[in-house]
Amino acid sequence: MMCREYRSDLMEWARGGSPRGAVMVHVADCAGCAQFLEEQQALTAALQSMAAEEIPPADELRGPVMAEFDRVARSARFRVLGWVAAAALAAAACLTVLVTPKHVPPSDEVQFLPIPYTVPLAPEESATVVRMEIPVTALIAAGFHVPATDPGATVQADVLVSQDGRARAIRPISISNSN
Repeated sequence: MMCREYRSDLMEWARGGSPRGAVMVHVADCAGCAQFLEEQQALTAALQSMAAEEIPPADELRGPVMAEFDRVARSARFRVLGWVAAAALAAAACLTVLVTPKHVPPSDEVQFLPIPYTVPLAPEESATVVRMEIPVTALIAAGFHVPATDPGATVQADVLVSQDGRARAIRPISISNSN
């Protein structure tokens, strides 16, 4: 017999059943099955100790369980909102690229900042730099820190657009207020 054929007998033995002679002989000769038997016996002991513990009344469990459900639901909502904001920023950048393709040579003064949730450019991938106006609210929603007090302000920036048309990074140039 192979070791896996003894598994059900070993589990039955660990749960309190009586072992067959062949199983006892095999466990004496096989270190792997002996370890499996020890693990199963430890599992049985742990389950028995858990079963001996008193279960609190349902009224005591309801509050903490519902609070955890609320926490997980809030966390999921914020993750979805983050992805929606990133997608909206990428869509706005792509749409702007298609509508107003103004090519500006790159400047070495300020480094490009990668757009969150995007894949960086591959070394062999070509890209174009496009100057555009981006709403401050879109940048904040995408996770950038923008030092502007006016939520209607826009940022003039160079946007690094990959050959597949996706915005990959921005280099802010100036902030203009909506007033």
